[in-house]
Amino acid sequence: MIITLASCNLTKFVPQDQYLLNDVKIKVEDTKDVAPADLMKYVQQKENTEILGFWKLQLGIYNTASLDTAKWTSKNARKIGEAPVIFSEDLVESSCTHLQRAMHNKGYFRATVDTATHAKDRKVNLQYIITANQPYTLRQYTMVLPHSELNNIAHNRRQSLVRPGMQYDADVLNQERQRVASAMRRRGYFYFNAEYLQFVADSTRSTRQIDVEMRLQDYVKQMDEEQQDKIFRQYTIARVHFHIDYDPERLPEDEEMFSSMQDGYVFTWVGQKLLRDKILMRHCPIRPNEPYNELLVERAYARLNQLAPVKYVDISFEPISADELDCHIVLSRGKLNSVSAEVEGTYSAGDWGVAAGVGYVNRNLFRGAEELSVNGRASYEWRQNGGRAIEAKASAGLKFSSAMEVDLSYNFQNRPDEYTRSIFGAGLNYDLNQTRIGLNHHFRFLDISYVYLPWISDAFRDQFLQATNILKYSYENHFIVGLGYSGNYTTFRARNPHRSYWNIYYNIETAGNLLRGLAKPLHFGVDSVSGNYMLLKTPFAQFAKGDLSVTFNQMLVPNHRLVWHADLGVAVPYGNSQTIPFEKRYFAGGSNSVRGWAARTLGPGGYKGNGMLIDFNNQSGDIRLNMNVEYRAKVWSFIELAAFVDAGNIWTIFDYEAQPNGHFKWTEFYKQIALAYGIGLRLDFSFFVFRVDFGVKLYDPARLYDGSHSEWRTVPNGLNWKDDMAFHFAIGYPF
Repeated sequence: MIITLASCNLTKFVPQDQYLLNDVKIKVEDTKDVAPADLMKYVQQKENTEILGFWKLQLGIYNTASLDTAKWTSKNARKIGEAPVIFSEDLVESSCTHLQRAMHNKGYFRATVDTATHAKDRKVNLQYIITANQPYTLRQYTMVLPHSELNNIAHNRRQSLVRPGMQYDADVLNQERQRVASAMRRRGYFYFNAEYLQFVADSTRSTRQIDVEMRLQDYVKQMDEEQQDKIFRQYTIARVHFHIDYDPERLPEDEEMFSSMQDGYVFTWVGQKLLRDKILMRHCPIRPNEPYNELLVERAYARLNQLAPVKYVDISFEPISADELDCHIVLSRGKLNSVSAEVEGTYSAGDWGVAAGVGYVNRNLFRGAEELSVNGRASYEWRQNGGRAIEAKASAGLKFSSAMEVDLSYNFQNRPDEYTRSIFGAGLNYDLNQTRIGLNHHFRFLDISYVYLPWISDAFRDQFLQATNILKYSYENHFIVGLGYSGNYTTFRARNPHRSYWNIYYNIETAGNLLRGLAKPLHFGVDSVSGNYMLLKTPFAQFAKGDLSVTFNQMLVPNHRLVWHADLGVAVPYGNSQTIPFEKRYFAGGSNSVRGWAARTLGPGGYKGNGMLIDFNNQSGDIRLNMNVEYRAKVWSFIELAAFVDAGNIWTIFDYEAQPNGHFKWTEFYKQIALAYGIGLRLDFSFFVFRVDFGVKLYDPARLYDGSHSEWRTVPNGLNWKDDMAFHFAIGYPF
């Protein structure tokens, strides 16, 4: 035994002559094709849950309990915490068997599993040592199948997952069974399933090669002629029945039932009709008098579930003749009307900000799955210097079942020391969701904004809106007329929620190109100072903008994950613009950025804000870079703790006089990436997540240029808890 040191507190409730299972590891020798992490699921006994890879917080909470189980504190400590895992030799032996079987299924037929234990202070560290040896490969792959359609599908070399020369893998063979069975059901063979197929392997050769044959299961061959005919018979859909708020297996109670029929479709409902017949027919790819197709069933689930008023979809089939099926689709209505509210706050260096929002959604406005959403939001920010800012937003959108959407918006901004601004917006959008592969598309065919500034203070005008100041174009009345496309891809699958997954978001938008192309033919006016074209005597913006955001949720153990995030955004003005409109610029700092800074107080580059409200406008840029890593651990029920490190900043494309050190330079930008760290608390109530984050500055690029040489914000360098921390409240995860 190798003796290791450990705290005896963790063994408080470990019985005498027994050991706490302190650590479990897997080592795979002589191959890199099998990852130890993939084998951990075959281990029958694992150590207590760890946070950050070493801290057994839940075990520590459990050990705070006293021996008196009647005490309230002891009861709750045992309930919230996690009892010690007692080392079991029987479970070790069982784990070895399961691990050897897992290696066998991967083609390592001669793999061996040994164990090594290291113990002291009533704790055991356990290691499984797997010697893989050389894997077996497929020498020959044959198919002996008595049905012509089945035989053709199995022999499709382009789609087959099994090929001679590949390493033997039981998982791949099972996937091949599923592929063949699914292809049969897509051709109308309703009753055919993967369990009817088997693989027979011959591993008697001494050359580490194996012959594999696909054939029907013996019990299928022994079925009578009628049963076999049922399996190998193609079926057609006779009628499609829609049951709305009505289960055909249960009679409705105290409610009147209605029904109608149209072109092979049958509609049955109770109470008020949820959706018009044409809407259901349009969104259901399963059609009467057409062959059964499993793929269409999957599409029907996806498309019907996308209808806003539908909560649940269940599809089943009933044989009504020798070769016909009736399709039954049960739809249950969801919550047609809902109201939501949210509150968000921030604190930094004595400055406070708070925001509140409310929203209303009607998911079936005209009984055609039209979704009306109305949202309002108001925010107030005040600072120690007496400055304040008020902002109010209102928006409304109407989304049709065709996924076309029309939206309107209004944004009012009042900064008493600076300006009053109103922004009017309208858009025409279209959503295309490919739920089966986790890809969603959002097309903005028309995106119109009109920015109107009825009042600007003299101080703000003198400082920012001089003819030589490039920022002045953002504080004049102007149009933004553009279009764009954005998409989101995820590898998350609800059927396997504990698997690591990716989220990728991207966005491309342009503005002003159409108007610029029409300027000369339609004789647009020209501004006498800037020389830019104007629409209705108002300038219009011209720019291109692109964004990319990548997030990886790395699942460690149940309820523990490491989330990696990075996003990059670039906006370039050209043609009719010398700068990006303020509404389209990037900002840094805040609850979803580098959390050691308050919202919109970081950057650009090494620019140092003067702490005045009026300087808020200079802390914007054309380039954004964020990099984050966050460890999330659910410690009890709805309570989740987090620890994070953030990095990022914004920069300007051009060197503006009003934003010194804010210009992006390849030789400088990496020195201007701000760093912050902190901890957070998440309250996950399922329907929403309330988040509190406490961030601390670690590296402040603004201090690079002030001569203080104190850009690293550590205690020896004069860390100021008032100026170098930020407190954030928010709804939802940061990424």
